[in-house]
Amino acid sequence: MAQENEIMQVAESSAHGGMYLFIGNALSTGILAVSSIIIGRLLGPDNYGLFSLAIVVPSLLVGLIDFGIVSAITRFCAKFRAEGNDCSVRRVVKYGIIFELIVGLIASLFCFTFSDSLSLLVINRPEAGFYVRIGSFLILFQALFNVISAAFIGLNREKINVLVMAVRAFTKFSLSPLLIIVGFGIFGALLGHVVCYVIAVAVGVVYLSLLLYKGHTDDDPSPGIFKTMLRYGAPLYISGLLGLFLLQYQTIILAHFASNAEIGNFQVATLFETAMAVLSYPFIALFPAFSKLTNENGQLGQFFRRSVKYTAMLVIPATIAIAVLANDIIYVFYGSDFTLAPTFVAFYILLNLFAGFGTSVLGYLFNGIGRTDVALKSALINFVVFLPASLILTFLFGVMGLIGSLFVCSFFTLTYSLAVTYKQVKTFPDLQSSARIYAASALSALALFGFLKISPFSSFPNLVLGCAIFFFLYLTLLPIIGVLTFTDLDLFKQLFLKIKGVRIALRLLISYETKILSFTRKQGNEN
Repeated sequence: MAQENEIMQVAESSAHGGMYLFIGNALSTGILAVSSIIIGRLLGPDNYGLFSLAIVVPSLLVGLIDFGIVSAITRFCAKFRAEGNDCSVRRVVKYGIIFELIVGLIASLFCFTFSDSLSLLVINRPEAGFYVRIGSFLILFQALFNVISAAFIGLNREKINVLVMAVRAFTKFSLSPLLIIVGFGIFGALLGHVVCYVIAVAVGVVYLSLLLYKGHTDDDPSPGIFKTMLRYGAPLYISGLLGLFLLQYQTIILAHFASNAEIGNFQVATLFETAMAVLSYPFIALFPAFSKLTNENGQLGQFFRRSVKYTAMLVIPATIAIAVLANDIIYVFYGSDFTLAPTFVAFYILLNLFAGFGTSVLGYLFNGIGRTDVALKSALINFVVFLPASLILTFLFGVMGLIGSLFVCSFFTLTYSLAVTYKQVKTFPDLQSSARIYAASALSALALFGFLKISPFSSFPNLVLGCAIFFFLYLTLLPIIGVLTFTDLDLFKQLFLKIKGVRIALRLLISYETKILSFTRKQGNEN
């Protein structure tokens, strides 16, 4: 009973935090998506492609200066907070911010000074030097933003994190399109992108200071915690470096084998991944949850299996719905100029189908239990496979070949991660539940295909009605084919119905699922 209570406490904390992150991130991401759509329409495919490439250089340097500190802040804030060690929590946050401030300033100055050379070497666009110089200011403030966000999540202050994200989104939405309209073009889009981080960081620092230091002092200047953070983060940093190198390698390949217009269309496909981020970002609440659980009596394995099942229930149907509706989505939001984007979106988004095997959860599991070496080894596998696969397939098939190479890499890294999970945690994802989720999603997709084939409507009505048809059928099938059980519904009631903002909607949804499940059980008993 004590074990079950502990799991439920952790689950409830994660559910509440994840729900707040979901609501806030949905709002923030929606605003950012709308602003990106407006920017794309105002700039056009060519300029939008150049704008996207100009951000690559500062984004690359942001990853280079992380050193795993961001993940370490989340883990150790959660760990020390659970232990009641507030002094250590304050030192974790303080050392993280000071470190990122110093290295962020150095990296920003480096990017500003050598922007012309970096534009030629990194993105093969020497004409982008001025834009990269503007984007150099992004490095410092994006790094600080990441640290502040990690601290709020580790401290279970998701509401404040949501507020900071909303400030960033509203600023970009208000500023970037306005600057483009008044005649600043790509420069205006970049300036708005930088300023939104500046304002968000200022708001975040104020809240974090009030939260940690009001009425408290930090008398222990010991650097021991920071050394522990660096040791924990080192494997994550190296794996991040490999990922950044591959991202740059991917950019180089595209720059040589694809036009600006093709890159712009592919960038639209990657932006639609943000629709999945609305669903997957709240799963970061699992990171501190895994930090609090042990593998005694199967606690960790039980929590892992349920986490995979519930994340897959969200990610898999959303992935398939976006793939099927790709043509209508692109036409509604981006217009008819982005002719290649629907195909890119339909295939690129399918990378999320691996969620049924735990891809949305595995990283948080290993980082939460301190096995950051698994992230490093996974990155090495990805590195070894992606180098030749992406070059050959992109040369032969263009952007579609690049997408295909990402599927190959995901398969190999997932296989390794699952093997370690079985050995380390003595558990495996609930593949039976995952198979049923895939089946419910596929059946719903067939109905959606049929509707689109006979629909006399334009893209926008197709999008609205298609989503309604897909998800109504999907939600109806979940209890019928055995994905949802009464145990699941009781757990959802316990975890979510205390959250005021979503209580009414969730109560209606749970009531509907309960009636379908009860009817299904009744029919089964009669037969």
